Amino acid sequence: MKRMTALSFVSAFFMFCNSIVIADDTAGEGITEVSIGVELFRWQEFGQQGFSNDDVRLLTEQGPRVSFRFSRNNDVRPSNGYLYNISASLYGGDVEYDGQSQPGGHFSPADVDYAGMSAEFLGGYRLKAPLKAHALDLLAGIGVDSWTREISDGVNSQGVRVRGIEEDYRIIFMRLGVGLEYRQAFWKSLWRTGVKYPVSTKETLDLPAVKLEPGKEPSLFFSYRFQLINDDNLDKGTFFSFIYDSYRFSKSPVVSTGPLLVHQPNSHMDVVSLSIGRAF
Repeated sequence: MKRMTALSFVSAFFMFCNSIVIADDTAGEGITEVSIGVELFRWQEFGQQGFSNDDVRLLTEQGPRVSFRFSRNNDVRPSNGYLYNISASLYGGDVEYDGQSQPGGHFSPADVDYAGMSAEFLGGYRLKAPLKAHALDLLAGIGVDSWTREISDGVNSQGVRVRGIEEDYRIIFMRLGVGLEYRQAFWKSLWRTGVKYPVSTKETLDLPAVKLEPGKEPSLFFSYRFQLINDDNLDKGTFFSFIYDSYRFSKSPVVSTGPLLVHQPNSHMDVVSLSIGRAF
């Protein structure tokens, strides 16, 4: 039910973004893109331990995930003017958990199942260099990201069985960045980089159910796309992309649930993805 609700929310956002893009002759011809990729995923949590006042790493989750992405955009426009990119993606996979059981702080390996979806609207303006192959893009965007993090049951280093937990995240984020397009006779590339900031953070745990709000911190993103050019179809065909994306969350306020005091520690997410796609 939680995943269906998230899917409805992301779908509604995607349709809203699609409705604000007006097709006209000045916007540049739009194209549709689909891609599939492999993500190298890492999630880390940091907090105080024992009598130390310094943050130490409490756990690491890392491993491969898969992703599928769909977008509609006019990133191929050859002249000065407005840009848009509306995208939606599905992602998921099982990764390894290397952390500590709570309470006690004993080593406790486990598996973590991730399943998520996102939607984003990115807009901006392209400045084309006269008589040259370069173009500068100024970009800003907003998106929603929703995922479930399900940590399986396990046994800690003391031989004690540790109960797993399920967490649902709902993040609204913004981006601000720049891009550079470069074209040659037989290929073209598109670089983009900038800052990402979560403007709304919601986390639900099944402890029983408790709601947390991780703190908001800026993070970085970067992408590079390479595409061979066919003289018969300049802006359509197969492309390859490399993407680095991230989140940074500071410690959430403490929430009580019965006798327990619960919070989300300082958390870092880093994702590197390699994908292949088709523009048509």
